[in-house]
Amino acid sequence: MSESIITARDVRVEFRAGRNRSVTAVDGVDIDVPARTAVGLIGESGSGKSTLVRALLALVPVSSGSVEWEGRDISRLRGADLVRFRTTAQMVFQDPHSALDPRRRILTSIVEPLRVLRIGTRAEREARAEEMLTQVGLRMDQAMRFPHQLSGGQKQRACIARALIVEPRVLICDESVAALDVALQAEILNLLGDLREELNLALVFISHDLSVVAHISDHLHVMHLGKTVETGPTEQVTRSPQQEYTEKLLASQLTVGGPDQPLLGAGTTDPGRTRS
Repeated sequence: MSESIITARDVRVEFRAGRNRSVTAVDGVDIDVPARTAVGLIGESGSGKSTLVRALLALVPVSSGSVEWEGRDISRLRGADLVRFRTTAQMVFQDPHSALDPRRRILTSIVEPLRVLRIGTRAEREARAEEMLTQVGLRMDQAMRFPHQLSGGQKQRACIARALIVEPRVLICDESVAALDVALQAEILNLLGDLREELNLALVFISHDLSVVAHISDHLHVMHLGKTVETGPTEQVTRSPQQEYTEKLLASQLTVGGPDQPLLGAGTTDPGRTRS
């Protein structure tokens, strides 16, 4: 396995729930994010998946344990070092409708990370944005529209372009196809797979849908009640689960795809890029 970009050991995240009470969202989890590898996090709602990845990005504090980026404890990063870390690891959120500012044109939202980081001139930023638009399957005329004028699939492509414009090494997708229908899910998953190859990205993909995660991931972590209950290569976990909870997850899924079989609707790429 490649050298890890992000390494988490015995991570625990707690939230206050009153004066003398706390809730444990993540309880002693270990995870590695190797370069150019797709890691899947699977579990039902409330299992701690999203909290874990927010801890990996230093968006929520870790109560105990450690998260390291290139060998450095992210809790100790400050100033320019913290900015560089967050440039290295970017996130695509679940709902593309709320992830984009409804008052801004798509192009403005995609360019914004470069503007905030003061990277390039205005012309260079727009040229880079146009390049990313092409890479995610959007046209420039679509980029001049407002979010409400685009479909859900087009908005998620815009969110992916915005995350990738700063050239991260890790892309974290938090239920990033959950708001789309099955055909559009397949198109976005195919797009992410293509981008991973083209840009040498590591992916962390979170979902409650095992068929979706298995389609894109090399390695799976099954989470339940804040803990990792099973982990291993995708084919091993899906074909020979060792834990009863994993077996129940597998039994609950409709068979629309898998690690060696494309999801329903996954056979078309170019048509989907113009349609979605």
